[in-house]
Amino acid sequence: MTSRIPMAGPSLRIAVARGWLVIALLCSASVARAQPAAADWRQVETSQELVDYRLALREGGFDDSAKAFLTDIALPQLGLPVNQASIERVRRRMRDLLCGDAASEPRAMDAALQTIVGFMTATARNNAVAPIVRINALLFVGEVKGKDGKPWPAAAAPLAAAMSDPKLPVDVRIVAAQGLARHVEAAGPSAGATVGPMLVKLLPSLTGLSDRAAADWLTARGLTMVADLGSAAPPEATAPALAILEDASRATTLRARAAAAAAAAGPKAAGTDWGKAVAACRATALTALETAKTRGERAREQGLLAAAAAAQPGSGGEPGFGSGPAATSAIPELACRRVAWELMTLAEALVGADGRGGIAAIRGADPQSAGSLGSTLREAATMIDTNPDEAAILDALAMLTGGPAPEAREPVAPGADSQPADTAEPVVNPFGQ
Repeated sequence: MTSRIPMAGPSLRIAVARGWLVIALLCSASVARAQPAAADWRQVETSQELVDYRLALREGGFDDSAKAFLTDIALPQLGLPVNQASIERVRRRMRDLLCGDAASEPRAMDAALQTIVGFMTATARNNAVAPIVRINALLFVGEVKGKDGKPWPAAAAPLAAAMSDPKLPVDVRIVAAQGLARHVEAAGPSAGATVGPMLVKLLPSLTGLSDRAAADWLTARGLTMVADLGSAAPPEATAPALAILEDASRATTLRARAAAAAAAAGPKAAGTDWGKAVAACRATALTALETAKTRGERAREQGLLAAAAAAQPGSGGEPGFGSGPAATSAIPELACRRVAWELMTLAEALVGADGRGGIAAIRGADPQSAGSLGSTLREAATMIDTNPDEAAILDALAMLTGGPAPEAREPVAPGADSQPADTAEPVVNPFGQ
């Protein structure tokens, strides 16, 4: 059952004696149109005003009354303290009920979305607003979709501006990046004009961010977006991407993403030393493999020490505990798959997903060296993905360093991992963003 949101306002005084009757009547009409904020979102959700608003969108009418309903009643609900305990649910319901649907008239829906995005962007940028509200406001912007069910294109620009704004809190910038990434994934090269210039400025600026984890996360998102832009990737992004690829102090996952970004932006870039880029791809792959190898050696050593301690008298262990055969793999499966992803990302940066593009196809690069390394990395990545264990890591390392060719093996069943739970080190999901 719907209900009208109660009106409120000062009583009307008709000043007949002074001849102000006309003015008073105009003021009366203005008060009658005023729509004060409801007590909480539940009151809005069951109101006749919401029913009228949604019907107006379907009939093609987004007038001053509909806009006032959004800006004065519905959208401020996100910031009300009474709604903050359930702010995620409120945000999702607002998105579902206020942004129109497949039956909405396109022009009316676009006008409503423009009002919504503008209001929520201003909220996210308001330093006086509670952080949880600012974050949810920008989440809202990133979730807005058009009639085609894809991210609404006009929301990309405010998201790009927020992601690259150093004056905004880093958590707000991260939320903006999440929403913007959805736009790039959906639009591909057509997002280049909006997103490209921001990425060119963003990548080198993040080196000055004090929160290194946040800086790396934003950098990873930025690099992925450059790669996703494909042929529309700005050539000016090549230099900052290569700087990350060649920086041995950066994480190998980040360097692999940088290689993909450089390969996308590079064809139109001038004065690039692609020989250095190929060498950096090789160095990144070796570092990834050697790091995994070292992790396995350390885990195996820790496991043997634990077994020796348990076998000591009075330790509670069984005599001879740990004297059996060592685990077949001291490297967790997930860590192996992360290395496989890094090697494949580097391979595709060098020779493309189909083996006929990438850095090897860029004018000025040596197609033979880039192609040879790309093929080797693709083979190594496939081998590790097929058998995600320590032996595959060592075989891949031998392939890159000129060691003996690995022996053929049966694929390991998915999920198989013999690494003992007490010696496994936490790793990052290689398929995460």
